[in-house]
Amino acid sequence: MRLKKTALVYRSKDENDFAAAKTLLTEAGVAFSPFAAEESPVSGCGGKVDHRRYIKTRPVSSVIYRIEVDAADKERAESVLEGKVQPVRSYGVGL
Repeated sequence: MRLKKTALVYRSKDENDFAAAKTLLTEAGVAFSPFAAEESPVSGCGGKVDHRRYIKTRPVSSVIYRIEVDAADKERAESVLEGKVQPVRSYGVGL
């Protein structure tokens, strides 16, 4: 079995924006794979506690939503999503 190359076209913590991105890609006929995964906690003392949940006044989502497409469809998918949903951000603490 040969694996296909995929490309990341969407990543966010906003569930409503994630649903909108999936709808846009479906309407455009672009095949995609959606993922929703919990962030991994940092190891060490208190590693299982997300301190951001206690410091901020509003709750912080720890789920990261991603959408991947076939590498050949990357440009088409990006053009469908551009300006209609949040742009892909680089990984980091502030995601």
